[in-house]
Amino acid sequence: MSPAVVPPSPAATVAAGVTLPLVSGALVVLRFYSKRVQRLDLFVEDWLTIPAFLLASGMGVGLVYGVARKALAYPAPQPADPKNLPNFTAPEITINRQLEYAILMMQIPAITCAKLGFLFLYKRVFCTGVENRVKYGLWFTILLCTAWGISFFVSFLFICGTHPSALWGTLLAFKQHCQHILDWNFWMSISDFILDVIIFLIPMPLLWGLHMSTTRKLAVLTVFMFGAVTLAASITRMVIFVRAVQSLKTTYKSKAKGSDNLTITAGLYWTTFECGMALIAVCLPSIYSLLKKTLHEQFGFQTTHSKGNHGLSGKFSNTTYPRKGRTHGSDSDMIPLEAPVITTDIEIHFGDKARSEASHRELRPW
Repeated sequence: MSPAVVPPSPAATVAAGVTLPLVSGALVVLRFYSKRVQRLDLFVEDWLTIPAFLLASGMGVGLVYGVARKALAYPAPQPADPKNLPNFTAPEITINRQLEYAILMMQIPAITCAKLGFLFLYKRVFCTGVENRVKYGLWFTILLCTAWGISFFVSFLFICGTHPSALWGTLLAFKQHCQHILDWNFWMSISDFILDVIIFLIPMPLLWGLHMSTTRKLAVLTVFMFGAVTLAASITRMVIFVRAVQSLKTTYKSKAKGSDNLTITAGLYWTTFECGMALIAVCLPSIYSLLKKTLHEQFGFQTTHSKGNHGLSGKFSNTTYPRKGRTHGSDSDMIPLEAPVITTDIEIHFGDKARSEASHRELRPW
């Protein structure tokens, strides 16, 4: 194994396989609970977390099973005679390759659902009363992520052509039918990172265009900044995969080396870690709304306070945000999606006889 790729220990691999699904699953449940408590509608980004969680859980189970069978986080068996290497196989190698195929097949739709969850949230939050170019840009990114997920899923499904079992067969069968898997991992990890950078940067300029106080903008920005954890995991995964591909290409070209289970373990470990962190990050905006509501109701604590939200003063400084039963924005507590309603008292005079009556009008300054 190349010293450039440091594999996780068996304990770390099991910890990732158990902890990430549990934490992400708890946050998915809390997300739906938040919607129910606040009487908020469910949207596409909410439903996308369910398949993402199920697939991420499957990946975690794969890691734990692989360690239990010593197929992951343990060195691969090698033949006593190097001449037998092309036709040599062992249960640990077979399970290792089968888990590699299964986990990567689950990872692609899982991470695609997480990416689309962010994008559909951006579309609903930032496309209220904005220019069409923002809407078109977000729709283009949604279609791009969808095409990315479908194309890589289908290409990996047939990575060994019509001989899928060659992936977990002998080294000779692997070289004949499945060598494209190394290039596939290389380009998939790089394109995944590029998409993560785009998704991470999208809300930055759009957020400052919202009609909100600076304090409120910073609070919302902090929530979105948790996506940086996912980006960091994506960077690490990309580096690991690039190094792993270089290491495995050297290994498979060598006549004295067979399967490198430790290097494959490192790639699968960071793949599972990235999916888990992406699912956690996409659930945080909804949970932030519940936390804010709970702090206000239980302790009278306001997480953010808007003073003259739009720079208005005098008569127009008394603003309220209307709520209509079930809101049509799942994070309206976090980001106001409607213009404020301004209540004013108007004094009307009729000739010599003055009469005052208070009438309430809705003024929308934009």
